[in-house]
Amino acid sequence: MAHLPDAHLQAIWQKLTHAVSARSPFTLMQLASVAENAQPKIRTIVLRDFSLAPASLLFTTDVRSAKVQEMRDNPQVSLLGWDAENSFQLRLEGKAGCVDEGELRRTVWQKLRPAAQQLFYSPDSPGGILDDPDALRSGHASASLADPPENFALIRIMIERVESLDVSSEPHQRREFLLQANGWTGRWLVP
Repeated sequence: MAHLPDAHLQAIWQKLTHAVSARSPFTLMQLASVAENAQPKIRTIVLRDFSLAPASLLFTTDVRSAKVQEMRDNPQVSLLGWDAENSFQLRLEGKAGCVDEGELRRTVWQKLRPAAQQLFYSPDSPGGILDDPDALRSGHASASLADPPENFALIRIMIERVESLDVSSEPHQRREFLLQANGWTGRWLVP
């Protein structure tokens, strides 16, 4: 039975494309970055867009969050997604950076639910100390939601490495795809 790495990579791209338009196991992924003290940090992000050429994905965050500075200091990041129903793990690695394209920022902003937009109007920085969590409910500005505020960050990760692990069959199957000058190359790995 022939296994074509290109077919596997195309299936991964389809999973990521689907994760943008509908809830899927890869809509929420775990993002790993490195803090200034060389400690790894991990958190969940919401996949907002995926592009094939070049392979990249977008997520939003508050520019005041620690992860933005972490990615400025060291843009190398890793993402992990797990599809429990199909016993399939996906790891992505690449370089992250803030998107300055006004129209793209506006487009992504306008697709956010109003409750998600309101989070960006908080006068408090993410991770700050709160005396009362109920203060957040009334602390958001009622500004126009047509354009994103300054602290709305759109982050693009340029994907350089993809690894999948399928543990649904015996033996397990693990694949790696690396972005080279002439495109993606794939190879099988020991699970």
